[in-house]
Amino acid sequence: MKRIISIMLCGFMMFSMAACASGGGETSATTAATSADNPDNTVTTAEGTTTEATTADEGYKPVVSEPRDASRGYRVLFIGNSFTYYNDMNKPNGIFYQIAKNAGYNVTVDSVYKGGYYLHQFLNEKDEYGARALNLLSTVKYDIVILQDQSASPISNPGNFYDSCRRFKELIDKNGAEMWIYETWGYKDGYKGLPPYGKDTFDMEMKLRAGCAAIGKELGVPVAYAGAAFSQSYKDHPEIELYYTDIKHPGVMGSYLVAWTLFGTIFGVDPAILTYDGTVNAEYAKILREVASDIIKNGAPVDAAYAISSEGVTAPKTDEFVDASKTQMLTSLPKSDLLSVIVRDSNVQGDGWTTYNGNDGKTFSGIRGDKDKIASPECSGTELTEDQKKDIADIGYGVSVIGISHMDGTQKGAVNTTNTARDKTHSVINLVNGHWGSSYMASIFFDSDTYNINGEKDVLSHYTGLITLNFGEKVSFDAIGYMSGSLKGFAQAQDVYVSDDGVNWTKVESACYDAFLTPLKSVDVSTMKDPWKGNTAKVGVMFSMAGYSGKYIRIGIYRGGIIEANATGLQEINTREIVVFGKKTVS
Repeated sequence: MKRIISIMLCGFMMFSMAACASGGGETSATTAATSADNPDNTVTTAEGTTTEATTADEGYKPVVSEPRDASRGYRVLFIGNSFTYYNDMNKPNGIFYQIAKNAGYNVTVDSVYKGGYYLHQFLNEKDEYGARALNLLSTVKYDIVILQDQSASPISNPGNFYDSCRRFKELIDKNGAEMWIYETWGYKDGYKGLPPYGKDTFDMEMKLRAGCAAIGKELGVPVAYAGAAFSQSYKDHPEIELYYTDIKHPGVMGSYLVAWTLFGTIFGVDPAILTYDGTVNAEYAKILREVASDIIKNGAPVDAAYAISSEGVTAPKTDEFVDASKTQMLTSLPKSDLLSVIVRDSNVQGDGWTTYNGNDGKTFSGIRGDKDKIASPECSGTELTEDQKKDIADIGYGVSVIGISHMDGTQKGAVNTTNTARDKTHSVINLVNGHWGSSYMASIFFDSDTYNINGEKDVLSHYTGLITLNFGEKVSFDAIGYMSGSLKGFAQAQDVYVSDDGVNWTKVESACYDAFLTPLKSVDVSTMKDPWKGNTAKVGVMFSMAGYSGKYIRIGIYRGGIIEANATGLQEINTREIVVFGKKTVS
């Protein structure tokens, strides 16, 4: 008890001094959920311009300026994804809980989390995790709810991020809890998914900070700037590895820093006066607590050049997206034939054929189209030439792509091509090569133009790319599916069409989807072996095409998927295989 009282007194004195140094005034824990100090370092003038704050009164003040009452219990709910659950930071007895316990607090920690999820998915009552989150908010009384969106969403999808926060604010207010926004960090320099979000780690983090600060200010809810603590430690203490090996997620020390920043900010306790090290060595643990302390006491101002407002910024209307009202996602694998992979018994070489060692002498290829070739032989790791793009767009091949910019040169070349150098991949072939193992990804980047379904550039249309499968003859379709290592690889919104002649296209409404409205669900693909080596994909999403037939299938990509960290809305897809089920028919 003496230790707890000492902690409370020390924390109170340090936060009181910090509040005085920043211009005085305190925000009590009881009002933190409905009012928050200006989280950036800017002042809006009467003329509406924004200038950098210059006086102490205009600076940052801690949201919770004195320690919370440690004599009562607190129930905390985390809602987020892998940036929350890595290293068990949010588990009932995880890092956050252990820190609170060692600081003398009785905290019960609940969580709803799913890798790669956006906040809007947790608001969908038809989604498994959304239903869970909504149920907890309606049935369990919480003191604190901590929200973490997809790690780039405040930059890539600000309207969606803001709308999700607005809706959660209503639900959390109804619950009677305090709502806190958990700001994440910039991906580590060298991460290939970093450039779309910022020129470097610090640029990305400042953009995230600005987005969180903007909606925090609009809603009057506080932000816990864990990302700012990440940035400061990354800059001042490079010897401490905060990142997991993928240089994006938090490593053990990163999660330790995040937990301390969240706890210290929310509970008003100065991390620098406590000594809980957890699994982190004492030297580094002390440094990380001091970094968290600095951010909590001195704030995370938004540079004037980055300051933004969330007022009036909303997600695009759903009618601007793909119409997903008639989507029919299958719950099991079709029983019909797999049409998009062809088995050829003869040992033929050239024009995309190759014999793969170890497959009992069988020879496979993707669909060959009218040209009796799988795809254009053109490949790239950088920008394709106009002639290369034109060849790849030729629907005479078994698979073709209109609107391609380049292919990810870090991915391994397909088994169906002689060019397997990692700096030159033939990702178009990879779309139908029939190999569902650990390589041969189709990582395709689209250009900035938009196209109509006929493949013509059209500024009034919304397809950023068109993928066409040519079966060489008319067939009847049962289902179309996508095989990959995760649900992130698929386009997040797309339409599907069929055609007999490659000119007139009919939409297959059951196979069109928008993952914002209908979250993708994987069927059990464990029994579906690839024809090369008997491998299985990790996930497979299947859509009905029953009742449709044609020689061609065309997929109109409206919103690309996620390549590594790149968020929905970018012009990219990254998948292992497009699979089509059905049967041959007589014309």
